[in-house]
Amino acid sequence: MAAEWYKKFPKNRNFLNPIGYLLKLDLFEGTDFFCQMANVPDINMPFTEVPTRFRPVPVIPGGGVSFGDFSVKFIVDEDLKNYNSIHDWIRRNGRADDDKNTPQEPEYSNAQLHIVTSQYNPAFVIDYRDIFPVALTGMQFDATMTDAEYITADVTFKHQQFFIRDKSFNNL
Repeated sequence: MAAEWYKKFPKNRNFLNPIGYLLKLDLFEGTDFFCQMANVPDINMPFTEVPTRFRPVPVIPGGGVSFGDFSVKFIVDEDLKNYNSIHDWIRRNGRADDDKNTPQEPEYSNAQLHIVTSQYNPAFVIDYRDIFPVALTGMQFDATMTDAEYITADVTFKHQQFFIRDKSFNNL
């Protein structure tokens, strides 16, 4: 009988690279979001506890799942193209400039957060469906800084759902 102990070891000993990712929004083709930070949202499923004589037992009630917020910190480009894209999107969806009470169709977009390996090769994609921004931070200018630090902004998105896919957009 051949030794099979080696099959129990992990096949990939490389760790996920925390600095290799890129955000693409379908609504703003050609606009770059130079991400500094991004998160993969949490996912929660409600459950019910059924009391028993000894302890409560958790059961799956079939109530669906809820997804956390998708947050990104990005470097603002010199022309403010990426910042204004999000800023104007929020204003349109929130009807900030609409004096009439005519309802507008809200704008949703799909988005992809591309993750790369430790060798900077495409690894997988977090594919978001029907996202829209709900918060955008302001820009902080500071003339007293001694080192050149780029202006960043944080944006928070709500979304319907997300999928983790391989680099060819197949489910993992």
